[in-house]
Amino acid sequence: MEKEPILILTHNGWGQELLKSVRMIVGEIDDVHEVALQAEDSLNDYMDRVKAQIEQLEWSEHLLVLTDIKGGTPSNVALRLSKDYAIIAISGLCASMLLEAVMKQSEGGFTKESAVEIRKAVVDSCQVLELPKIH
Repeated sequence: MEKEPILILTHNGWGQELLKSVRMIVGEIDDVHEVALQAEDSLNDYMDRVKAQIEQLEWSEHLLVLTDIKGGTPSNVALRLSKDYAIIAISGLCASMLLEAVMKQSEGGFTKESAVEIRKAVVDSCQVLELPKIH
């Protein structure tokens, strides 16, 4: 089965570094693309670049778009473009989110249910780490 594409929208391109980190865990990763917002980008320029990337991708049900900060320009662009494209967007991009999404790429298409599963995996991975107390 073909892997579903994942689109990452971040500020200043840190998604590529995150992708490198996830590759250290799972090996080669295919069909993950980033459109980075740069400080010099206007909203329209960024929107045009994201649209151009989306139009190069093929997906079965929904294109999964992972964004960094809820309410930031990349998230707002994803939300705006969801009117024109079959997009499921999740904000709060982190290594565990990208890892979970990559692990679901071969499951036959991203759905609202798989997005909820990705979000749950991220929430579950966020823990306060403490050494056990020795009495």
